[in-house]
Order: sequence, then structure tokens, then C-alpha cells
Amino acid sequence: MSPSTPRIDRQQDLWSRYRSNLPRHLIGIARHLQTGSMRLLQDQGYTALRLSFEPYISLLGGSGARLTDIAVSLGISKQACNQSADEIERAGYLCREADPDDRRARRIVLTARGLALQSDGHAAIRRLQEGYAELIGKEAFDDFLRVVTRLVAGLPCKPGGAEPPAGAELGVMMAPLSRFLMQSLMDRTRARGHPGLKISHGQVLSLIGPAGGRMQVMARIQEVSKQAIGAVARDLEALGYICRTPDPDDARQATLALTPRGVRLREDSIASVDDLSAVFREILGVRGLATLESRSAALYTALGLEQEVFATPDELGRLARSLRQQLGVQGVRALAQLLQRQTEESRT
Repeated sequence: MSPSTPRIDRQQDLWSRYRSNLPRHLIGIARHLQTGSMRLLQDQGYTALRLSFEPYISLLGGSGARLTDIAVSLGISKQACNQSADEIERAGYLCREADPDDRRARRIVLTARGLALQSDGHAAIRRLQEGYAELIGKEAFDDFLRVVTRLVAGLPCKPGGAEPPAGAELGVMMAPLSRFLMQSLMDRTRARGHPGLKISHGQVLSLIGPAGGRMQVMARIQEVSKQAIGAVARDLEALGYICRTPDPDDARQATLALTPRGVRLREDSIASVDDLSAVFREILGVRGLATLESRSAALYTALGLEQEVFATPDELGRLARSLRQQLGVQGVRALAQLLQRQTEESRT
């Protein structure tokens, strides 16, 4: 065995743990739930929707809420909360009314269109939950829902607003849980010597695999523009965490890769994941945590989340063989042409 073998094995282990861990799985499932429900709502005619609207629509019950209270619930400044509320108001989903308990204050409440959006949103979540249960089996999904409910109850990220109807419980739990996980990981990693990190940096850092990362793939997964990903990438370059290298498949594009400082950041983020796992263990116990890890991993894998980012050559080979068997030669050619066309469109 050569002297470099232990170091190679350690790097492979770090990539494996970075690629597959409970917070990543939960955050990925939450994002899929949010983007999936938004697409369903857009298909029903709801226009000008943004993922950032979700917490406001969820937190507002029938009587509305004060802006200050929502800002505290979301862990953001009153100014940032007010800017988002203005955007949602312009889209027609909420309005501001006098607070009956304090004439000097105002509350934000859902309009009739906002109430309809909230109701149809619950229906969209119910459809997605039913699909999740079909993917991993009803028993496994019920386990997942039960343990997630216990976890959220034990963390400082309890959802507010109206009680969701049966079958749409994930809609009010996964979003605040995801926000808590991202903020907790960021805070713990900052404390390990990375004070310049921002929540938005996760849009890029979390999607850089062993072979680097492509901005157009990041933009598609995160449901944001390539320009937004480019701005985050420039910020991370200035901090010394990533660099750009030529894309071997397209000379017009660049691949984002971790610098040595970025590799240290990855290692520190894994340590932060271990810290969170200890917190989860205190709430759920060893058996409950094991259940949540296995069920989350099963759903994350079944949904194919972020698969292209961390797929190894062996995994890609197995996928190619499986598709060839399922689609036949002509089907594979048609799929290749479709993928090539979508790739070219994403680069323009």
C-alpha cells in the first residue's frame, strides 16, 4: 500500500459523508416539496409566485399577524420582512389592515386570493405526499412523517399559522425545518473559522462534487437564475473558497471547484453536521434517529435529488445500462437528443 492511500481513503470518506447526510437529505426533500407544489399552483393559474412567499402564506392564519412577529419567526430583520411582504402584496396575495388590538399597529392578512392559494397549496402538498408514499411505501413514509413531526416538536422551528389538513402535514413542517437546518449549519461552520459565510453561499457550495460543479446545473436545481448563481460564485471566489477551471465538455463554460480553503470548509461543514446529529439524537433517541436517517435517505434517493452532482462513473454506467434496457436503442438516442437540446438551451 502506498503512503498516499490513507489520504485518498480519507478524502473519499469525506466526499461520501458530504454527499450523503441527514441535513442534506431533509433540505433536499423540503426544496422538492416547495418547488413541486409551486409548479402545481402555477399550473392552476397562480402567477408571480416565488419560493420566498411560502413562509408568509403558511404563517398567516385567518386573523393575520404582525410584521414584527413574522420577522421573529423567520429570523430576519423587520426591514427584510417588510420588503418581502410588499412584493407579496403587489402579487395580490396579502394586504395590510389596522390591528384591532393596537390602533398604532397594522397586521398583514391574506386576501381572498391568498386564502385560495393557501387552500390549493395544501391540496398540492397532499398530492406530493401521496406520491412520496408510493415511491418508498406507505409504511416507510408514515415512519418518516412520524419522526419528522417529533423532531420539529423538539426544535425551535415550530410552524405557525393555520393547522394543515390531514395529508398535507409536511407542508408546514419541512420549510421551517429546512430553514433551521441551513441556519444552524451556517452558524456552526462560521464558528469554526469561516465568518464570511452566508446562507446564500449554500446554493453553490452544496452542489460542488468531486468533479466540480456547473453553474447551469446549480441554477436548475436551486430554481434560480444563472446570474444569481454567478453572483454567489464571485462572492465565494473573493473569499477564497472556490476557483474556476475550464469545462472539459464545453470551452465556453467554466467548472467551479473547491480551493484548499474550500476543502477545509467542507471538512468543517461535516463536523457541523455531526454536531446537529448529536442534537437530533437527544430529541429522537438512537432508534428514532436511525429511522429518520434511513427513511430520509430512501426518499431522497427515490426522488433522484442532486443525483447528477455526486454521481460516480460507476453509478452513471449503471444508469446508462438501465436506460438502454428500458428504452431500447431508438429511445436512448431520442433521450440523448433531448438532453443535448436542453443543455444547449441552458447555456444560452
